[in-house]
Amino acid sequence: MSDISKQPSLFYHLGVRESFDMANNVILYHDTDADTAQSLKDMVTQKNTVANNKAFLRVQVPPEYHSGNLLGKASSGNYYFIPYIVTPCADYFCCESDAQRRASEYMQPSWDNILGPLCVPLVDKFVSLLKDVHVTSCAYYKETLLHDIRKAREKYQGDELAKELARIKLRMDNTEVLTSDIVINLLLSYRDIQDYDAMVKLVETLEMLPTCDLADQHNIKFHYAFALNRRNNAGDREKALQVMLQVLQTCDHPAPDMFCLCGRIYKDMFLDSDCKDTNSRDHAIEWYRKGFELQSTLYSGINLAVLLLVAGQQFETSMELRKIGVRLNSLLGRKGSLEKMNNYWDVGQFFSVSMLANDVGKAVQAAEKLFKLKPPVWYLKSLVQNLMLIQRFKKLTIEHSPRQERLTFWLDIIFEATKETTNGLRFPVLVIEPTKVYQPAYVSINSEADERSLSLWHVSPTEMKQIHEWNFTASSIRGISISKFDERCCFLYVHDNSDDFQIYFSTENQCSR
Repeated sequence: MSDISKQPSLFYHLGVRESFDMANNVILYHDTDADTAQSLKDMVTQKNTVANNKAFLRVQVPPEYHSGNLLGKASSGNYYFIPYIVTPCADYFCCESDAQRRASEYMQPSWDNILGPLCVPLVDKFVSLLKDVHVTSCAYYKETLLHDIRKAREKYQGDELAKELARIKLRMDNTEVLTSDIVINLLLSYRDIQDYDAMVKLVETLEMLPTCDLADQHNIKFHYAFALNRRNNAGDREKALQVMLQVLQTCDHPAPDMFCLCGRIYKDMFLDSDCKDTNSRDHAIEWYRKGFELQSTLYSGINLAVLLLVAGQQFETSMELRKIGVRLNSLLGRKGSLEKMNNYWDVGQFFSVSMLANDVGKAVQAAEKLFKLKPPVWYLKSLVQNLMLIQRFKKLTIEHSPRQERLTFWLDIIFEATKETTNGLRFPVLVIEPTKVYQPAYVSINSEADERSLSLWHVSPTEMKQIHEWNFTASSIRGISISKFDERCCFLYVHDNSDDFQIYFSTENQCSR
């Protein structure tokens, strides 16, 4: 910068650095001319003022836009202007103030003795500056990582999300950029794609880092225990229970979810024993009861009610079950009507409560709504566990009616959605009528006849005058295509039929078969 002819080129390169979001820039100037030094100082002050105004604007936009390019490129980062002098003994001193510069001019014969107390050595100035820059860079990097993880969760699913998380994780090569928020969001992202092994390994890696204590935090231990229980390798559930019991011993104000996770671990142990381990069942009831008493929620209440039914209690004779039922209906009422629910978790709880209350009509409506919301398989598996326990242990009133047939169909389609492999030739499906009504039906494939054929029939058709059963041979089928909007849906085109069929299967795999 001491050479005026080179200054335009150097400022051009500073602009290039800005375009690459290189936020911190240091300008060194050998202070030999007071006017040039003042001119450079004014230019740097102006740039920093623009950058500060831009930072002020950042506060007024949502956080998700902070690390993007929506704020323009007028000026970014911090500029540090450091004028310096060189003594006859080749010592370098900063002279940032006018007083320091004037002192250096009048004390040239004894620079080394006098300037030491007045001016900061250039090396010391650099050390201090780099520490500040490091802190600022880490804060920006943490914010960027957190933004990218959250954006990936919103934008991607399944394998695409797994690949994006792997790319983001490669940038986390320094423990200084790790925060509780970053780790939690990464754990939640792995949970979304059911990569429980990655959740476990992430926390166990943090435990091995000598300078990182994030793995000791209760919220991270909670997700660690959750992942161990879901992964379910040999010894995982026992370890998950041990982790949670230690958390509860050291936590002054445990959250209800912590009690419920202990209940879930014991409940899974009970299910693993084919419902024979009554000790685990009773422990599960105890923990869910603690969670429900601490804070009544639909999740804890539904699981507590189901396990009490498994233990032999019935709504007709159990005062505790009746109180739970009243509380569940109150909590469900706060969610609003079923028609306004757009969250599969809320609709699934509505369905579970309807099944507990043996309300067939509401259960059918909730099941259809749940199907339309396309919940993830891991959630359906959890729902099916409770449904199977209700069917096995609750005294159900068996009625032979169209409503009951429809409920049986919806239970079939939900159970089918949780099966990893399907080898059968009979599938529950939904046929979309021209009126956009979802009509429950079954599809059966006959591959043993001389000519393969397909049968389709409605479940409890509402209008008996219309045709509600079809049989098509392979030669009568013009083609089948998969919907681009929902991989569970296909279109069946047939000869000699006025209407084609839009058919929904329970899973993508069944549809593609």
